[in-house]
Amino acid sequence: MPIMRIPVCELMDDPVFVSEDDNLLTIIKRLLSTKKGCVLVNNKKGETIGIISDRDIQRLILREGGLISPAITAKEFMVKPVITGQNTLSLAEADQIMHHHKINRLPIVEKEGSKKVIGIVNYETVHANLITTFAKSWIERNRTYQH
Repeated sequence: MPIMRIPVCELMDDPVFVSEDDNLLTIIKRLLSTKKGCVLVNNKKGETIGIISDRDIQRLILREGGLISPAITAKEFMVKPVITGQNTLSLAEADQIMHHHKINRLPIVEKEGSKKVIGIVNYETVHANLITTFAKSWIERNRTYQH
């Protein structure tokens, strides 16, 4: 399959959600229990309105000199707006979006404009699969030309 045609939905991971009113302690527990690198923040309608990565929490702690209230809520420090991509994107297109926006994770929605996330991909997975697919296609092409 050509590199440009591999759909990103084949590499999606299940997203982890928290509520905009969840506190820092709840968010950290959710990150640790799911072994994920980020959580998506949903409003009361179930729409994704923000994202919090483990790195965002580290930055928050450093910025505040370690003196933060565990009662701080997701909506107070989430990163917004959330950059999303449609499930019809190719790996190359997802890679371009993440590179352009300087993000490591791309939440995936079913259709453009939707705020309901159905999956998430990370830069390392997308990039590794692009490289692997390219290498396989190069090897196959090389075999073809050698015969």
